[in-house]
Amino acid sequence: MPTSLLHRSVDEPVCSQTLPLDEFLTFKLMALANALQTQVTRHYIAPVTPVGLTEWRLMGLLQQHGETHAGALARISLMDKAQISRSLQPLIDRRWVLRRPDPQHARRHLLSLSEEGLLNFEQVLRQARPFQAALLNALSAQEREALTAIIAKLMQAAEDIDARAPQLRQSAFQAISPSNA
Repeated sequence: MPTSLLHRSVDEPVCSQTLPLDEFLTFKLMALANALQTQVTRHYIAPVTPVGLTEWRLMGLLQQHGETHAGALARISLMDKAQISRSLQPLIDRRWVLRRPDPQHARRHLLSLSEEGLLNFEQVLRQARPFQAALLNALSAQEREALTAIIAKLMQAAEDIDARAPQLRQSAFQAISPSNA
């Protein structure tokens, strides 16, 4: 039976051929993200506004970064541009997000929060802060610093792995090919 990652030596590498599914970092992070998203929606978005979590996040990006276009929102959020467009439309329909032609690019529109959109965003933000503070306060200051560093390290690793994807696929294929059996 495979050794749990928690019981491995610090210097012992994780074997890519025997890593159990329940040890996949993506599974663990998605489970945490799903739990937190449910909490966010239930406790501070749904009671205050009719929009969903994705829409609220896009409003937050517009509040934080100012007027921008959908492609930039996709890059910043690491979301699919089609999902961005679908999520923006209800905000545009409510006039919480304003859309105008980009004078620098004929096929692009610039997006910004309207005054009403900003007020709605800030209302949810006031509800969100105590919940987010409670989550962060579950960690010590040292753990919060370590978490920030770990997330940055994993984001960089994800970029590096993405660049090496063809080689990783090839090595995985070679490991399961009949000639290795």
